[in-house]
Amino acid sequence: MAFITVARVTFGKLSNTGRVFPLYSFLKPTMCSVFIDREKLSSRYVPPKLPHRDIQLETLRSLVDDVIQGDTLTPRTVVLVGSTGTGKTSSVLLVNKVLESKHKHIFSYLNMRMEGETPFQIFSSLYEKTIGVPAPRNLSALELLKETLDSIRKSGVPTFLVFDEVEFHARSSLRSVLYTLTRLNEISPFPLQAVVVFIARGLDWLKLLDPAERSSLGNIVVKYPPYSREQLFDILSYRASEAFRSGAVSESVLKWLADYTFTYMNGDVRRALDTLFHAGVLADQKRADRVTLSDVVEALRNIETFIAPADVGNLTIYEKLLLFTVLRLAENKPYVKMSELRDEFALIIEQFDLEPVTIEEFEDLVQNLADMGALLAEGPARIAPAPSLNIEVLKQSLKIEEER
Repeated sequence: MAFITVARVTFGKLSNTGRVFPLYSFLKPTMCSVFIDREKLSSRYVPPKLPHRDIQLETLRSLVDDVIQGDTLTPRTVVLVGSTGTGKTSSVLLVNKVLESKHKHIFSYLNMRMEGETPFQIFSSLYEKTIGVPAPRNLSALELLKETLDSIRKSGVPTFLVFDEVEFHARSSLRSVLYTLTRLNEISPFPLQAVVVFIARGLDWLKLLDPAERSSLGNIVVKYPPYSREQLFDILSYRASEAFRSGAVSESVLKWLADYTFTYMNGDVRRALDTLFHAGVLADQKRADRVTLSDVVEALRNIETFIAPADVGNLTIYEKLLLFTVLRLAENKPYVKMSELRDEFALIIEQFDLEPVTIEEFEDLVQNLADMGALLAEGPARIAPAPSLNIEVLKQSLKIEEER
């Protein structure tokens, strides 16, 4: 067999210096990445279509289109409502992307939670994103807004303004900012061609507004219902086809992640895509040619405290019973006292006709489950189940154990 040395990079006979490796190990081609374009899983990426959001996209497009085309001079306010990861922000960005190819207009996106905690900070950000230059510091918040609107009017093009996570300020004294943004036509002495879109996770924040503020928002609400398991699978399959090489992610892996997302992530597609991206990175690090369920589970462990349904089957009967006991005791309270858990656990072990455990064995069980992320320490001698634990999964698994 031919050899080369690391130190001398000499082909042929064995050298006495440096580490020695078979020649074929250097000539072996590098394993290709499982990705073809990892950016396709990024939250910054706007896909050309959003599966299962056709109705919302068409509604939003019809509400925005006539204003951007210049067919109306009256500002329009639209509210998009849905839980995290249901496609609200992506819908706005996709509609804007389509409009950009057809009509010239100004587009500004602000996340209200990130932009600031005062009217001046928010209107400064709006000024800078709309006009493209730093906001002057010698003006008041309202003067800044008026300057922004005046610049929009002088440009002669319609404007598409988006304010995300508006409920953040609706719960504070800054809700007056929302009221101001819905009355742009009254602030500007000239008619404005503008669409103002507010994005929120629910409608509860509207109850915090007074009648005048609520009325100014209007009644145009586009709702984004949570995705079903089947819809989540369709979305993950579509995004995986854009991001990964053919065959790099199996249908069974995507179905498992869709089910987990539906059950434990409240259907949040964004978190599911982050998980899939992380799993792909792990597969690349292992020089593997595909993403496995183990990669997804490992990714979830790195991203959040969790124990997957697939893990429950690998636990011992004592570990399952301990988790079941914690979940039952913590049903209506945030944590369980260790002494209470130990006493209840002893009773359940007896009901299953199992050998009792010593205090040391009990503490080892608790520690093992805490190391897995299934149990969380909530202070001295207190424990809580991880948020993703599901008592029904444990019941099913324990029933299987009993049948054995």
